[in-house]
Amino acid sequence: MTTPTHCTSCGHELGIGRFCTNCGQPVPGRHPEAAPTAGTPVVPPPTGQLPPAARYPLYADATTVLPGPPPPPGPPPAPVTHVVPEPGAPAPYTPPPGAPPARGRSGRPWLPWALGVVVLALVAGIGAFLLIAAGGDDDPARAGDDRTGAPRGQGTDDARPARPSGSAGEPRPDSTGTAAPVETPDPDDVADLTSTARAEVPDTAPPSRDRQNRPVTYDAENMLDGRPRTAWRMTGDGTGASLLFDLGQEVVLTEVGLVNGYAKVDGADNWYLGNRRIRAVQWEFDDGTRITQKLTDGRPLQPLAVDPVATTRIVLHLVEVTAPGKGPEGRDFTAISEVRFRGAPR
Repeated sequence: MTTPTHCTSCGHELGIGRFCTNCGQPVPGRHPEAAPTAGTPVVPPPTGQLPPAARYPLYADATTVLPGPPPPPGPPPAPVTHVVPEPGAPAPYTPPPGAPPARGRSGRPWLPWALGVVVLALVAGIGAFLLIAAGGDDDPARAGDDRTGAPRGQGTDDARPARPSGSAGEPRPDSTGTAAPVETPDPDDVADLTSTARAEVPDTAPPSRDRQNRPVTYDAENMLDGRPRTAWRMTGDGTGASLLFDLGQEVVLTEVGLVNGYAKVDGADNWYLGNRRIRAVQWEFDDGTRITQKLTDGRPLQPLAVDPVATTRIVLHLVEVTAPGKGPEGRDFTAISEVRFRGAPR
C-alpha cells in the first residue's frame, strides 16, 4: 500500500507523522484507524486555495486504548473529597513541617522608638558637654598671653609667641583663671621699676680679673644697676635655670626686657660673643601666666611689651642658651647684663 503525500481530508502536504499537521486527520497507511478506501484517489487542493485553519490539539482527537491485564481484586478506592472554603472566609494557614513557630507582635510596639529617643538624647547631651569643655579655655587670667605665635617688642618679631609647654627641667604651672582683669595704667604713672627690685639666682660664677688685672664680680645685683658692662653670670649651660625678681610691692606691669649676654667689650675682646648667650626665655607672673620671648644676637636691651598684669614677683626661666664662644675669648658661662621692668604701682 502506497502512503499518500497529501492529506485526504484537507489536501495539506503530509510530513512523516501519523497525523496531518494541518487538520489532525490520521494518515492512511501510518495509522490503523485511517485505512484508505480502495480506489479513492487523493486529489491535492488547487494551487491558489488556502488550506483550512488548523485545529488544536492536533494529536488528541483519537486515543487508542491498548488491552492490558485486569486489575487485581481488592476494595474499591476511597473517594477523594475536596474541601471548598465558604466565600469570604479565608482559609486557615498551616505552616509547613519543620517551620519555626510564628512570633506574635509585641504588646508594646512603641518601646523600641522610646529607647531610640533616649539614646539620641544621651548622645546629644554628651556631645554638647564635650564641646563646651573644649572651648572653655578663654581665661581672663591669661589675658597677658598673646597666642598669635610670635614675640612682640623691639629686638623681636612683631607679635608675641604662644607659650611653650615649659622650660627644661621644670613643669609649666597652669593659670588658675581667677584673677580679675587689670586696667591699663595711665601713661604718666608708668615708670622704671628695676632699681627697687631684688634678684635671687640659682648660681653665681666666681670673680675674675680683666686685662688690667682689676677684679671683676658677677653678682645678681649687676643685672639691676643700669650698667651693661657689668653682668651676672653662672658657670656652664644655664638652660632650665630660673631667676626670681621681687618688686617689693604689687604693681601693674606693662613691659619687661633684658640684655641676653655679657655686653662688655674691651678693645679687641668681645665678651658678648665669648660667653654663652640666651636665645629664649619665659616671663612668669603671680597668676601663673607665662610669656615667651625670643631673643636675637645683639648687645642692646631687648624689651617686650605685655598686656597689663598685676604681680609682685617675676620669675625668669631660661629656655634656650647658645654654646660657648670659640677661640681664645671663648668662655663657658651663661650671662645677663641687664633686666628691665616698667609699670605702675597698684
